[in-house]
Amino acid sequence: MVLGIDLGTTFSAGAFIDENGEPQIIINSESQRLTPSVVFFDEGGQIIVGEIAKENEVMYAEDVVAKVKVDMGKRKVIKTIDQIEYTPEVISSLIIKKVVQDASANLGDVIQDVIVTVPAYFMDSQRKATEDAVRLAGVNLLTIIDEPTAAAIYYTYKNKLDKAKILVYDFGGGTFDATLMEIENDKIRIIEKDGLSKAGGTMFDQFLVDYVCQYFEDQHGIDLEEEEYRAEYNELFHKAESCKKQLTVREKASINMKIDGVKEQLEITREFFEAKIEATYNKTENIIKKILRNSGIRTEQIDKILLVGGSSKIPYVSKRLEELFGKAPSREVNPDEAVALGAALYGSIYQKKFKTDKVIFQDVCSHSIGILVFVDEIHQENQIIIPRMSQIPCTKEQIFYTKISGQRQINLSITEGEYKELDYVTLIGEFMIDLPSGLPINTEVTIKIGLDERQLIHLSIAVPAVKLEKEFEMERNANLGEEELKKLQGIMSQKTVF
Repeated sequence: MVLGIDLGTTFSAGAFIDENGEPQIIINSESQRLTPSVVFFDEGGQIIVGEIAKENEVMYAEDVVAKVKVDMGKRKVIKTIDQIEYTPEVISSLIIKKVVQDASANLGDVIQDVIVTVPAYFMDSQRKATEDAVRLAGVNLLTIIDEPTAAAIYYTYKNKLDKAKILVYDFGGGTFDATLMEIENDKIRIIEKDGLSKAGGTMFDQFLVDYVCQYFEDQHGIDLEEEEYRAEYNELFHKAESCKKQLTVREKASINMKIDGVKEQLEITREFFEAKIEATYNKTENIIKKILRNSGIRTEQIDKILLVGGSSKIPYVSKRLEELFGKAPSREVNPDEAVALGAALYGSIYQKKFKTDKVIFQDVCSHSIGILVFVDEIHQENQIIIPRMSQIPCTKEQIFYTKISGQRQINLSITEGEYKELDYVTLIGEFMIDLPSGLPINTEVTIKIGLDERQLIHLSIAVPAVKLEKEFEMERNANLGEEELKKLQGIMSQKTVF
């Protein structure tokens, strides 16, 4: 059995295909359909994931980790406990372990194989970090699929579409993705995609928190960000989140605070909230316009606008999208569950078990992959090898020639990004490629850079003159190394989550 996992910023979910071939959401051990992506390291040494962890976020803020997804792909130690460094990958592995554990208990079957979703705009380092998190969770990753694509697969399945152009507007807790795709019979083709790395519900919560903090500073001279008010400040985030959710169905809501004998009931209107989030929404709309411009498709040619992610439920978002497209966005699927359900369906497609196993899925890469080349004796620029929106999997080649007789190495720097200027691209890693001894000057060396279906980079070389072909294990700058992972695998296999 394959478990589809939506590993979200604020909530995660698991889904499976039941005996009737229908995708179903897993009910977790707290009898909930969604599991908060929150981890609590309690004083007794237990690791608690989910609702109970979230409930302890206010009282034990230093022992709780939330929203770790925003740090995926960064070499960052979030906590150190008993000499174990808890990086974003390690924290995420605990969330995955909880979802898998609950699924196994619910279904009475040990889950081994999973498909995990990621934002379409995730870069190589973030995708590799997700892959590593699954590995540390002790389960087998079949593949990674983009969140908007998974949602579209579920939507297509539910509505039995023969032909349509769909724009998936995926606005979650920490990221935004827009994906334009075409559905035709059993073929799903990604046309264009783009996104924002820091946008979503957690930012909107912060807007409200900042407003309340400024109010208390101005009216009462109380700085809620001071250490003495840490508990109240942490609690304010929960109140801001609750207020935001209330405003999806009400015209106004309140945030109540009591600090140092001062009581305040701050009324937040929907109009005020919409003014706060307008700039962020405008950025998402600019992404959509860019996608349409690049694809040559007009707004009126879009058959469906599919809303995904918790932030897409904000009425202001639907209103603005309807103004842009001249039609109301679709509400035919649950924005919180569609991604996990689509991942479960894709699991069956991937394993050729789905009843419409003729489904053909064509995806494209979100970012260009390149190498650094010298334009003169000193200066380098980025040379794109695999352009963004290239169909994946794919492999591109670049031919080099040895500069001296007996050259033993090539220093290769791999990049991710769309520009020539080094300031605007990400350096994935620098690699010393060993060559055979005795090669004469001007020997041809072919560097092959590939992207697999997960949009992860692979590197290999070929030296035709000596019939050499070799693939390299890439050690990325922003990710854990292989030895680190092996060590952590042993440690994490002994960890139990509750």
